[in-house]
Amino acid sequence: GLPVVRPKKKLKALHWEKVDAPQVTIWAAHAPTHQDREEKYLELSRRGVLDEVEKLFLAKDIKQIGKSSGKKSDKKQIISSDMMRNFQISLSKFSSYPVEKVVQMIIHCDKEVLDNTVVMDFLQKDDLCNIPDNVAKSMAPYSKDWTGPDADRTSREQDPSELTREDQIYLQTAFELSHYWKSRIRALTLTRTFESEYDDISDKLREVTRVSDSLRDSVSLFNVLGLILDLGNFMNDANKQATGFKLSSLARLGMVKDDKNESTFADLVERIVRTQYPEWEIFLTDIAGVVTAQKLNVEQLQLDAKKYIETIKNVQSSLDSGNLSDPKKFHPQDRVFQVVQRSMKDARRKAEQMQLYLDEMSRSYNDILVFYGEDATDENARRDFFTKLATFVIEWKKSKEKNIAMEETRKRNEASMRRKHLNPSHANIPIDSGPPSPNATGAMDSLLEKLRAAAPQARDQRDRRRRARLKDRHQVRIASGQKIPDLPELLRPMLGERTVGMWPTVQQTCCRASARMCLKETRMRD
Repeated sequence: GLPVVRPKKKLKALHWEKVDAPQVTIWAAHAPTHQDREEKYLELSRRGVLDEVEKLFLAKDIKQIGKSSGKKSDKKQIISSDMMRNFQISLSKFSSYPVEKVVQMIIHCDKEVLDNTVVMDFLQKDDLCNIPDNVAKSMAPYSKDWTGPDADRTSREQDPSELTREDQIYLQTAFELSHYWKSRIRALTLTRTFESEYDDISDKLREVTRVSDSLRDSVSLFNVLGLILDLGNFMNDANKQATGFKLSSLARLGMVKDDKNESTFADLVERIVRTQYPEWEIFLTDIAGVVTAQKLNVEQLQLDAKKYIETIKNVQSSLDSGNLSDPKKFHPQDRVFQVVQRSMKDARRKAEQMQLYLDEMSRSYNDILVFYGEDATDENARRDFFTKLATFVIEWKKSKEKNIAMEETRKRNEASMRRKHLNPSHANIPIDSGPPSPNATGAMDSLLEKLRAAAPQARDQRDRRRRARLKDRHQVRIASGQKIPDLPELLRPMLGERTVGMWPTVQQTCCRASARMCLKETRMRD
């Protein structure tokens, strides 16, 4: 069982790997009886050990997120849990306000609500615009019909304070104003977005129109494309001759390599235009707008413009003859009609101008597609038209940088070869170097020759002194390859005439002795 001494608060758990049969292990003698265990714990308590353990290893309280620490709320929840969380997140800025204050801000079209994008996006969600049947049935006893006569004096069947905070806000806004809530939020959103959306969409429409017109008006671009066509027909066989090509063919110019695999057909065209027809290079400036226009999705841009125009028309229609036309059916404190009416004049004018921009852009874009031989009804051709030309401009600039670098390298090499040809002795001298060195001009060789000529002939003097000494000693130095004189002639000065006359006999005796010695050495080797 548990020990007699227990901690005052919950401590951290120590997870064991228990021994199944402690009777036959070392643990058999460790406090075998309950009384022994109690005595051990009392001893540990007296020594203060248990108090220290309780102080160091106190378990922290775990708080459940999203649940109050107090008793469970007795408020009734009707909307879904997901909807309740969305209310808490979207209206977190107003969490400290009472329910009546939040409802009043929404109904009065308060600026703090209208300028808050998060709140407005939440209020126009489908979950608030379209009330589920089960929610409508549960909310009905707590609601009030503001469209009936004397709605202010009509009481509710049940008290809304029985509901949760989020249910009360939902009840008094989206549910009770459901007959015009969707039109209301759409109109209020329009008052805050129609100016910024107009600037964004109209700028893009005008950009597409401007770039399309520049492509039609650029004569230099026509000349460059014509040069590409002429050179291509010159290279192709008779069965591949063309009278024109689509813009997708421009991407293939860089795939045709020269015989050395160093340059491409695109590089050749750029070099020809730059050197032979420099006035055509202005096409890079004429159609520079395609680089930024390629990022625009023309089809999506048309849809955005049409949606903008349609939204303003729908809001105006609601104000004229729709859900927003009769303020008597509104909540008595709702100011939506006054707030929306203040902005509709400017909104209608911008919608009319947007329609003009849209028509002009559509006409220009369709015309330029046909002008360049593209299919105006093909979705891929419409989407990639600007991209093809933008890629051509970017690759043209790369070819220009490559060609200029190769030309500068070639000029340096040619200049170096000319210097070598004009003055071979200066071939290896770098340009703009200092005065030539003695070794490069040949002065060093001349200097060495003069030093050798002026140097004392020490070796010759040593040879003369050595020959003199040998002569004094009656010796003769014989160089390699020099004929050795007869021995009698060498010995004559030293031995005299009589001894020299006996030389043949001495020679024969020496020869016989030498032969005997050679024979003896041969036998010993055998």
